[in-house]
Amino acid sequence: MDPLMLLFLLIAGLTGADSVSTLSWVSAWRGGSVTIPCFYGDRYKTHVKYWCRGYNVSSCTPIVHSDSPQEGKVSIRDDPDQRVFTVTINNLTAGDSGYYSCGVKISGGSDVGDRVFLSVTEGVSTVKEVSVQRGGSVTIPCFYGDGYKTHVKYWCRGRLWYSCPPIVHSDSPQEGKESIRDDPDQRVFTVTMNSLTAGDSGYYSCGVKISGGSDAGASLYLSVTDGSPELSVDKQEVTGVEGDNVSVQCRYISNYGQRMWCKIGGSCASERSVSLDGRPVLIRDDRENKAFSVTMRGLERKDTGWYWCADRYYQIPVHITVSQTATTVTELFLYIGLGLLVLLLIIIIIITWKVWDKHKKKIARKQHPGSRELTLNPDHEYAAVDRTGIIERAPPNQASVEPGADVTYSSIVLSDPEVSSRCSSQRPAVTPASDVIYSSVARKH
Repeated sequence: MDPLMLLFLLIAGLTGADSVSTLSWVSAWRGGSVTIPCFYGDRYKTHVKYWCRGYNVSSCTPIVHSDSPQEGKVSIRDDPDQRVFTVTINNLTAGDSGYYSCGVKISGGSDVGDRVFLSVTEGVSTVKEVSVQRGGSVTIPCFYGDGYKTHVKYWCRGRLWYSCPPIVHSDSPQEGKESIRDDPDQRVFTVTMNSLTAGDSGYYSCGVKISGGSDAGASLYLSVTDGSPELSVDKQEVTGVEGDNVSVQCRYISNYGQRMWCKIGGSCASERSVSLDGRPVLIRDDRENKAFSVTMRGLERKDTGWYWCADRYYQIPVHITVSQTATTVTELFLYIGLGLLVLLLIIIIIITWKVWDKHKKKIARKQHPGSRELTLNPDHEYAAVDRTGIIERAPPNQASVEPGADVTYSSIVLSDPEVSSRCSSQRPAVTPASDVIYSSVARKH
């Protein structure tokens, strides 16, 4: 950077600490809205603030005042505690592009303020100035309107996209020093430049090919430095989890101007802000370590997109991807784990029961090797069996035998006479009745 310009900016930053400051440039989409913050010093907390169209506050006509705020296309809101007033412009059109000024009314003196250029586009937009260290790499996002989703995109060196020779096309992407990737769903194509040298400094353009007409595009300035870049981030690609927080560290060199965090095509926030487009954000500017930290809280899937750190004239793009909520994934694994645990417990209980049942039967067989289980049927006749003989038709509770005798009652099944002859062969000393079968049984314990 020119030393004279650097000195001017340094003086402006020091003297502007108690003055008015804002961004130098803001880009927004036609039909959308934008919120621009204007910062002021303590001495102006009770002064009237205003927003006007023009390059200088001394010659522009105010559009809206803080002492008579209105809710319409343009609205203004002052926050004296944070020493910032914000201006929101809705239903943007291409005609809204141009210079505007944040102003503070000074009774009996010259008003103070700062200017910003608002670029409203439905064609192609990108950042304005990027600084990168030599040997490093950078990814530049180029945004375009719905009407260009199927068109060929390109990247060329030069300020005028309709006349500079393309370096790389989206219909023939290459992986080398420059590469290009188009994402029609998000209406953005990105260009990555690797192994940068001082000779790569200069103007470049994002272009969209228009058959039979003038191409659409936007230009930016790339500055490749030997030392630390004017504005940088550790990573241009950051991933967060839904419901969680994500942080970005923006590092700068010169301690002047107003640093901000902006959403491309949307609004900007600063250290004095608590939200960005209605989403909670925490911003801290550590001037001693020259680090501007941004924390986006309670992430939602809609927070996915391109943002940038801004330091007056410089921007550095950052893409945030919000993935599926960790809670959902954790709960899924928890439910699966619990289900498997319950299934395992059921299997263990079944196996344990079967083993125990088998063990009991094994013990019973060892105690009574010749026994077998019989089912009592109260509909049949009974007989008492002892060692010496048979008492026919004896009921189970009849004490016909000697006390203490080894007696067991058994269910008697009516059967064919032929069967009784087979059974009687086991006890030849006894002549059974012709209409019953007797069986020898042991007492079941």
